[in-house]
Amino acid sequence: MHSRTYLAIALILTSAPAVAEDKGSYQNSMMMITLAPTALLSATSGLTMLATKNFKPAKADALTFIGTDGEIRGAQFEQAVRFYRTTYSPPLMTDPQLALAIATSY
Repeated sequence: MHSRTYLAIALILTSAPAVAEDKGSYQNSMMMITLAPTALLSATSGLTMLATKNFKPAKADALTFIGTDGEIRGAQFEQAVRFYRTTYSPPLMTDPQLALAIATSY
């Protein structure tokens, strides 16, 4: 990966908590919540058709995972998590970040 990609990832990861803490800026928070995981997934993986094939069916399960704060983990989401962890190299997203990336990307 190029140093620009690492820089972009670092900026996304470090700015997300700061934006989320600013409760007065709802639009900024929502933009960061929806865009950061997608940008991170794209930057770290260079999504392929194989990834799309494995992540797209997991969208409903990813939304359920997000809506239940991780309490419900559907089979499709679990399969997508396993695929992601075995296919892509670090830095890897957490399960909630991956769920957001899947939900906003597909």
